[in-house]
Amino acid sequence: MCLSHKSFANLHTRQAGFGLPSAIFIIVIMALIVAAMNQLNEMNAAAFGREWLSMKAFYAAESGAQLAATYALNTTQTLPTCDNNFISGLSLTASGLGSCEVNVVCSMQTVSSQTYYTFTSTGSCGNGIDQASRIVQIRLQP
Repeated sequence: MCLSHKSFANLHTRQAGFGLPSAIFIIVIMALIVAAMNQLNEMNAAAFGREWLSMKAFYAAESGAQLAATYALNTTQTLPTCDNNFISGLSLTASGLGSCEVNVVCSMQTVSSQTYYTFTSTGSCGNGIDQASRIVQIRLQP
């Protein structure tokens, strides 16, 4: 059962033109995959930047709370007035916390002749759309 030259030519002419559409289809699909991978990479980079700012803001807020606790627990130093401006607009210059600002609000409560201080520290880093803020609250009895 040998194919004759005539039947082989008919088979070849019926397949003509199928290679070009399939090649274009594969190129388009590959281009879409590359574009999707690029978009995922950009989204991951932006998310990492926001996560970094959020972590910096948390550490700034924690630093403000620790500073307020130091003020309250250090008996040799007079405690600043316990109000909404306990620590206001403190700009941090430490390595890693640059461009961060801390505000601490103080409130005082007396329960059974014991005085308790509540410090609410807000740390914010960055500006505009890329700003992150975190709040840390501590309560202590000096």
